[in-house]
Amino acid sequence: MELISEMNKYAAYIRCVLSSQELAEQLAEECNELAQASLKMIRASGMSANITPISRRDAYDNFIEEQNDVVSVLWVLTCDERYAYIDDYPKYERWAKRLGYKESGGTEE
Repeated sequence: MELISEMNKYAAYIRCVLSSQELAEQLAEECNELAQASLKMIRASGMSANITPISRRDAYDNFIEEQNDVVSVLWVLTCDERYAYIDDYPKYERWAKRLGYKESGGTEE
């Protein structure tokens, strides 16, 4: 199912520039970061004797951010409407610009 017309311009650009393999590689990287954030949250919550200097709140915030990163890549990779709620995620603009996206109209920040 191709919903690219419903994606924001940055997510659509990313989908056009990167191959499915490259998006799957990005998904694997984001999943790894989510796994690390999960482990850090466990440690910060005191569920492990292996303590961490990261606060419980910071660990939780990072855990949520990594979840959003995973879902953002799933949206671009699959175009599955169940992930469409993340279409306004700010990461897309940064990611698209790293890949060479230029704003039309000649004004770039």
